[in-house]
Amino acid sequence: MLRYVVRMYLKEIFTGSTYWIILGVLLWSEYFAASQFKGELALVEMLQFIAIPVYIFLVSTVFFTEDKVLTFELVMFRDWSTVAVGRLLSLFLSLTPFTVATVLIVGHYHAGTFMVPISVAVLLYSTTIILSTVIGGGSKLYVLSMGLLFMLPFSSLVLIQNQASLGNPVHGAMGYLTYLFAPVYGSYAVSSRILLVDSNLANWIVFGLSVFLGIGYPFIFKRREVHPGN
Repeated sequence: MLRYVVRMYLKEIFTGSTYWIILGVLLWSEYFAASQFKGELALVEMLQFIAIPVYIFLVSTVFFTEDKVLTFELVMFRDWSTVAVGRLLSLFLSLTPFTVATVLIVGHYHAGTFMVPISVAVLLYSTTIILSTVIGGGSKLYVLSMGLLFMLPFSSLVLIQNQASLGNPVHGAMGYLTYLFAPVYGSYAVSSRILLVDSNLANWIVFGLSVFLGIGYPFIFKRREVHPGN
């Protein structure tokens, strides 16, 4: 049954022309930023604040279902756990085309400096968004996902830049929290010495939190209250 759940979601994600158009635009934008601008900042900003958030939002909207739709899925597949695990697997599989292509582009132009931050950023944002779907669907979830994908990373940029302008690099617990919100930009900030954290440890923290959220999602999903009549 799990196979059918995954197939259903992947079909919904990949069959629309909108998906392939947006994927193509994002990858071309990454290539342009990597090949046409000197230094790494243009590519970093493109990845952190545009490409990664837009792509994850694109593939995640399939799971922004109203209660009546979720009820239909539960009736069809008969089990909360099957639907939850199917959603999680489908999301991870849908991340593969973008993540692989992005890592190849970045690895070609910047010797793999940002490969790990990109991977953990994609993993963290995707597990955060899929976990946020337990609140229900509709406009409130769109607003929440926008905040998680766009505003939180941007807050890291503002904090780091403001402190750097004052000559105060961000460090300590606040430094790791700032890195957590924006791993790709955080990696750049570490190399620029305006964020003083151990990037390897920070990446492990991001990865560990992502795994924790991913494992916790099926258990939390099963406790979601459904009101199909609303």
